[in-house]
Amino acid sequence: TTREMIRTCLAPSFKVHSAEHSYNTLIGCALSILAMPADTEILILEMGTNHPGEIREMVDFFPPTISMITEVAPAHLEGLGSVEGVAQAKFEITGSPFLKAFFYFGDNPLLVSGAASLPSHVRSLSVGFGENDFSIRDTEFILSNGLPRLTFDVVYKGKTFHASSPLFGRHSALAVGFGIALSLYLGASIEQALQSIESLHPPCGRGRFFLLTSGAMLLDDSYNANPASMKASLSESLRIPVQRRIAVLGEMKELGKNALDYHRELLPFFTKFSKVFIMGTLWRTLFQNTALPDNTVFFENPLSLGTEIKKELGEGDLIVVKGSHGNRLDFLVDFLVEEGVE
Repeated sequence: TTREMIRTCLAPSFKVHSAEHSYNTLIGCALSILAMPADTEILILEMGTNHPGEIREMVDFFPPTISMITEVAPAHLEGLGSVEGVAQAKFEITGSPFLKAFFYFGDNPLLVSGAASLPSHVRSLSVGFGENDFSIRDTEFILSNGLPRLTFDVVYKGKTFHASSPLFGRHSALAVGFGIALSLYLGASIEQALQSIESLHPPCGRGRFFLLTSGAMLLDDSYNANPASMKASLSESLRIPVQRRIAVLGEMKELGKNALDYHRELLPFFTKFSKVFIMGTLWRTLFQNTALPDNTVFFENPLSLGTEIKKELGEGDLIVVKGSHGNRLDFLVDFLVEEGVE
């Protein structure tokens, strides 16, 4: 989502090339470069990791001049061990000999500490909801007539820039904030950047709303999940006034030895939904010796669940779909929205 925000903000001012999908491996970055037009002025690469050294290798091949870390949270812990291990692996992106600027989420102490240790010739710029170089203020999210609207301000050097976007949840302001911050740093037209943000539609599986033929609203956040994004999605959906809330939750993968604890932390949300459908080995293990809440049901196949759940959806309902990509809950979304409209 952040990659798309950056591209959207910079495209009116520069010739920008970015991968259409999450090509965040060494091969993916190479494919992005091979597809790059000859007149490209700004290349956006996404570098992901699930083990130490992976980003370092990409940086060695494709050294960036500007790097960005949007957050450090529990994810890919099977290969990285701990949140501190995640931070260490992500900071490999600052190893470029050509690095001039580093943008980071300034509300995270691990990132603040890492940024402070960078060489003096690298300009470190923080983005976040607290006191930062680029401070996000007055964040509001509403769903009006089925249309999401996120509004907030970005304060930079005493100037305030108002942003409005059809993205889901207050947490999405951070991704937009990074796009605005980079636009200001590079001297892009901030007016055009803000206009582009206003009409942007989120990528598939990243907080997209659909109105189903039954009159129910579907929130498709099915692309991926970690504990932070799962909590954000569930908590923000509680702010939407509806008749019934239904959650379809896949397991969160690659969380290592504390995976069950991270799933257990989500249980308080269950009581706030009319019905909760859960899928995955980790959920089953969690409830192996504990009774399921009265409103919670296991399911095994997204398409079978689609057939069942479609019968009971009605006007005023909200169904939230969220889980790691390996659950393939996008199959359920495709089935349910086949006849719906965005």
